[in-house]
Amino acid sequence: MFTNRRWIDIWGPGPKGRAKFVEWNRDFEHKVRELGGQKWLYAHAYYTEKEFNEIYDRKTYDALREKYHATYLPSVYDKVKVDIEAEQKALQESWKLWLLALFWSIWPLSGLYGVYKAALGGDYLLPRNSKKELNKQ
Repeated sequence: MFTNRRWIDIWGPGPKGRAKFVEWNRDFEHKVRELGGQKWLYAHAYYTEKEFNEIYDRKTYDALREKYHATYLPSVYDKVKVDIEAEQKALQESWKLWLLALFWSIWPLSGLYGVYKAALGGDYLLPRNSKKELNKQ
């Protein structure tokens, strides 16, 4: 069934500038689809809702949501889509968000922050309650 499947990860910094970053991601998504692949949904998706539904079989997905009484939850598309216009508008309207985005766009700062937090105690991305739950198990 999955004999011809390959998993390819792409990690690293993307193109500089929001527009180029989004354009690169859209091109990547199109190339993956052209080659008969699917993008795994552990990262942001830049598909339109129509593209997403064609790739990930919306009809079957909706039937499963109905069967397991999950229609009140956000859809997978709602969780992974990026609303580029809303993000851009928020950055333009809030100097705090703009400053924060500028800070995290400076190459070594996010990496240095990760090293600092790791040195202080490990899983800095997990919420504190999650750590307590993990320790109970």
